[in-house]
Amino acid sequence: MKVKGGLVRCGRCGRRYTNPFSHVCAGRGNGRTRVKPKFSASVKCPRCGRPYANPLTHVCPGKSGDFRRRKKVAEKRAKAAARGARPKHSHRTCRDPDCQRVACVAYREGVEDGMDAAREDS
Repeated sequence: MKVKGGLVRCGRCGRRYTNPFSHVCAGRGNGRTRVKPKFSASVKCPRCGRPYANPLTHVCPGKSGDFRRRKKVAEKRAKAAARGARPKHSHRTCRDPDCQRVACVAYREGVEDGMDAAREDS
């Protein structure tokens, strides 16, 4: 039995070939070019079964996702922000007459000047 032609047709030139490594494609009028076979190196995840190229960036979809990890990171950031936050000190509600903060001193002086001006007008 004789097999005429190749087993596979080229998607670019339409010719049949048996070995993709030795096929020389005629192309589409722009000269003869050698077609390189495309290979993709991917591994299947043992947990979810989906292919991935980089195991460090792969996140398994579905039930167990990465919600728990993101939730823990968010809680950790919130705790760190709460630890690092200074207590609020408003110059309007400050009742300490010896407070030396610039805003408190300026506000106290402004209030005193306003009170003096109101007393002079009446």
